[in-house]
Amino acid sequence: MVVKTNHGDFEVKDISFADRRKLHRLEIRAINQDGEMIMEKYYDVLEWVMDFAWSNPEETLEKLDDNQCDEVLASVYSAYKEPSKKKS
Repeated sequence: MVVKTNHGDFEVKDISFADRRKLHRLEIRAINQDGEMIMEKYYDVLEWVMDFAWSNPEETLEKLDDNQCDEVLASVYSAYKEPSKKKS
């Protein structure tokens, strides 16, 4: 699948239902009892997304600075959270 970002279009691995559920569990762990994001755990989510999306993330993202990488990863994360829009 292709994810469009402000830093270009990125081809990423498709996510299965099972993997999307794994990602959701990580997301839930990143939220405290007050509903606020625990930033350290949020970055664990982004790391999971990065490792899942590309076989060689360093090669894909090496020309971006850290903030740009985070923006791309957040876009991929959002794309992964959307259910499939395939027609039945």
